[in-house]
Amino acid sequence: MERRKILRALAVVLVTGVVTGSRPAEAQHPIVDVSGEWNSVFAGGTSTLRLTQYGATVVGVYGSSASMPGAMAGRVNGRLMLGRWTDASSSGGFRLEFSPDGRRFAGTWGRTVDSNTSGGPWIGSR
Repeated sequence: MERRKILRALAVVLVTGVVTGSRPAEAQHPIVDVSGEWNSVFAGGTSTLRLTQYGATVVGVYGSSASMPGAMAGRVNGRLMLGRWTDASSSGGFRLEFSPDGRRFAGTWGRTVDSNTSGGPWIGSR
């Protein structure tokens, strides 16, 4: 049942167009590979984040000690990833910047789809 909710949330993110549309050629070749499992902190709790990268497109799921499981999708350009997250009750934007070695990120998340900063900081490592 929980997996169905996560998959439904991911489908909503994909349908909203976060990962569709054409981009300039340079945006199709990100510098860092963000795929894999991340330990992250946001919304007052810890979260395991699992990301899969297809070129510049990234999709993922997360589980948090402070919020319900959710899904996220975005695009990487260089070391910067912009996108949207969603769970069963809300959604918002996010902005994550990855370290040059691809082992850490620091950024922010938003409480609405129009914001990627209003929720607070989001940090992670692997």
